[in-house]
Amino acid sequence: MTSAYRIFFIGLVTIIGACSADDGTQDTHTSTGGKSDDFATAPIPSTFEEFRAGLYCEPNDGACIVQGDVPIWGEDALRAYYISRVGLVNGLTVMTTDEVDAIWDRTQRYAIEYCVSDAFGERKTEIIEAMRASTEAWEAIADVAFIYRPEHDARCNSRNVQVVFDVTPSTDPFAGYIARAFFPSYKERTRREVLINLNAHDSMTNNTTLEGDYQLKGVLRHELGHVLGFRHEHIRDEAGAYFCKEDENYRPITDYDAKSVMHYPQCNGAGDWGLALTETDARGAAFFYPNFNEYKAARCDEELDANGVVVEDCEPIVHALLELANTGSEDVLDDWVKLDTRAVSSIIEGRRAHPFTSLTQLYDVIYLGPVSVRRMYEYLYVNGRCPLEIDETGLVNALCLPVVNRVLELANTASQEVLDVDVSLDSRAAANIVTIRKDRPFSSFAELWDVDYVKTTAIEKMYHHLYPK
Repeated sequence: MTSAYRIFFIGLVTIIGACSADDGTQDTHTSTGGKSDDFATAPIPSTFEEFRAGLYCEPNDGACIVQGDVPIWGEDALRAYYISRVGLVNGLTVMTTDEVDAIWDRTQRYAIEYCVSDAFGERKTEIIEAMRASTEAWEAIADVAFIYRPEHDARCNSRNVQVVFDVTPSTDPFAGYIARAFFPSYKERTRREVLINLNAHDSMTNNTTLEGDYQLKGVLRHELGHVLGFRHEHIRDEAGAYFCKEDENYRPITDYDAKSVMHYPQCNGAGDWGLALTETDARGAAFFYPNFNEYKAARCDEELDANGVVVEDCEPIVHALLELANTGSEDVLDDWVKLDTRAVSSIIEGRRAHPFTSLTQLYDVIYLGPVSVRRMYEYLYVNGRCPLEIDETGLVNALCLPVVNRVLELANTASQEVLDVDVSLDSRAAANIVTIRKDRPFSSFAELWDVDYVKTTAIEKMYHHLYPK
């Protein structure tokens, strides 16, 4: 669960005890990582310097590990993390950034390609099989496709741009995690890696005190959850695991699930080290990566009933309405959607505790009902506008959902002749749009941008066709 991930890579922490030097100070080369920021079981470092000195930092790329398994790069990021942690312990909270979710775009989610390094040696087959099992588990509940590219295994490292990410053994035998991964928001190829610490994995395999069927495929199910954009479940307030807190850069998309594959068992989790996917995980994955292929143009033939009420079984529309309720700013809901001000306050207050996951929950909001939900529908799909829709360079604002939806509807439904003649697109662009949408309707500007001969000018023409000057 995520909003914008600017600092953190996440991995699965080991529960093996840390080693200490004889003088009582932490030996940062043998630490399981980041224990100096475990403010629940150790005194709060009085200075940033004290906090920094107690961290384990990886020798290969300088990433410093906090929370046992969270790598952070750079002094500025570490300082920001230290300040946020002190604030959390003292009863304050860190404001959540209101930014775009870190998930794969439709142009990318069907080709998340990876390689498995030959450096695993005789254990490479074990890694390949664990990756296969974990990718298939996520593909069964999310509309994504992981693709193994064995032809790149001989040079499978963070410099290989022919794959999206590499699966590589950790080069530091003392790394304090079993595995760690990355989020879709990290654009640098060098940081898109799934690192596996085989020493830690073997220690966990031989640990007879663990509850559940611990296996590498379970660890990788957890890690691939991060690759798809999901945060740790135990960082939510409902977990009551203040000792496992990280930051507030996330938003909930399902009800809290103590058994989630993304929940550490040792952080008040109700699951075990089998790290299995739950029904709630499946709902969250479907919410992030819905399968719209069965719906024409990611819409429904019937979206409103005879009384003008939004049809509850039209999943794409309901999905968009819930996203608006869960993410829309006060200004958007009040000034642009034109909801009752009291309803806006109730929505914002309600979603802080639990995200809206059904229209019934929206209808239960005080001062909100079918009429107001219809108003949200009108905003998104009929007549909604935004304060900034197109800039002086002609770039259409991809965050203005009403405009985006209308442009996408035009791309998904207009005939080739309309796109060619009326919209005045390049004839090759019009033909390509019609050809590509037969397999899968466009759901974002990024997908349109990926079409040959469709770039800024083409989208601008579509905008001005819908909104004449």
